[in-house]
Amino acid sequence: MTKKVRYGMIAAAIMGIVVYLFVIRNPLKQDPQKIIIRNGTTGEETILIGENKDQFMAKLSEIEPKISGFHLWTSGYRYMIFFEDNGRTRDITTKGKNRFVSGIIEYTTDIDIISIMEEFTSSK
Repeated sequence: MTKKVRYGMIAAAIMGIVVYLFVIRNPLKQDPQKIIIRNGTTGEETILIGENKDQFMAKLSEIEPKISGFHLWTSGYRYMIFFEDNGRTRDITTKGKNRFVSGIIEYTTDIDIISIMEEFTSSK
């Protein structure tokens, strides 16, 4: 193989990994050890572990988000969800009842995410 073909194959593999990590995978389907839900208005945090965490993740796994664009910064949010697993934390920021941001990707859903958050938090 020539160098150009080899570099092309490496570049294609890297692009495939990037597409999978940022675009294809559903950010709501995870298996965390602990979930922290922070209210963007009051700052109050609700920690979900055990059965509550499992019920919350079951509700989130029913959602099929669709990519709606890119989001470079967050300046206000309704709820922020932190998924903690083995010292690694991933977060999702809810911007409205059917919009959320994960990383730099903004998603829309057909389901009201805010109502799910309020079902599991003490502040309604």
